[in-house]
Amino acid sequence: MLQRFYETLSTLRARWTRFTESPMGAWVRTGLRWLFVGGIVAYLAYELTTIGWGEVARALPVTPWFYVLLLLMYGTLPLTEAVLYGTAWGAQYRDLLPVLFRKRVLNNDVLGYSGEAYFYLWARRETNLGTGTVLRTVKDNVVISSVASTSVAFGLLAVFFLTGQIELLRQYLPSEAYTLGAGVAVLIILVSAVVAFRRSILSLPSSLLGLFAAGHVARFVLNNGLQVTQWAVVIPEVSAGTWITLLALYIVIQQVPFVPSRGLVFMSAGVGLSGPLQIPEAPLASMLLAQSLLDRGLNFLVYTGTTAAEAVGDDVEELDDLSIPEEMG
Repeated sequence: MLQRFYETLSTLRARWTRFTESPMGAWVRTGLRWLFVGGIVAYLAYELTTIGWGEVARALPVTPWFYVLLLLMYGTLPLTEAVLYGTAWGAQYRDLLPVLFRKRVLNNDVLGYSGEAYFYLWARRETNLGTGTVLRTVKDNVVISSVASTSVAFGLLAVFFLTGQIELLRQYLPSEAYTLGAGVAVLIILVSAVVAFRRSILSLPSSLLGLFAAGHVARFVLNNGLQVTQWAVVIPEVSAGTWITLLALYIVIQQVPFVPSRGLVFMSAGVGLSGPLQIPEAPLASMLLAQSLLDRGLNFLVYTGTTAAEAVGDDVEELDDLSIPEEMG
């Protein structure tokens, strides 16, 4: 029975391969690709329209540092992953940046990890790397990124709780000792499992895994530091401890998987906390709304711009000699 299933699957794959290599198959693939792109663009445009285009001008902060820091935060993940994937595959960083920016758009505004699926399909199509190599690299990056960000997040939250910086947030988070203990236990088990079974779970050379871990830890710390700085420059009269409390909520929301439009979720929760945290409600709502709107505007421009640029100038030949090193010197 199982053998028959594999034979049927193999036959279907062979037929699909022949179809995709035919002129009609190429036309269908191109059509589906642009249909997907059009769907994403339409979805982002709908989000902006739903939120309200007229709110943009009224919500924009005055200080230019808000926009500088927003751009820095927007680019940290794609830039970090361009370095990591570029090092792992021997690719030019600039060749990977457009698709990694689109990956960020999909993860943030469509569904968590949809960007990884998109990047995997892109790498299979546009590079000489085999299916297994691409899948293993993407999988290792996801695992390392999750473990690194979760570990740092738990560490920061533990420090915030122990120092009393986020006392007001306790009413919005599980307060039972066993719940906190269970969370710590899950983290310890997760990290221990990755370390103990890294040969079974992870596939990249140890030096690359170390590079991936260091890159994601640095990115996580930098991004959260930039986030607190951005809030502080817009509403300077609020204390650092209060912003740390808001950061804790931000970290919790960012760590929940498969949540679309995390920015809007955080904006709603943050405005709800403005009273207990004694943050001026109108400036906070305006700032978070501006950040959410600008992030979606950037997503719209980045996705359409990078897709159009790749359609006009195809540099696929630059990605036809990639490989993963056995070990880094």
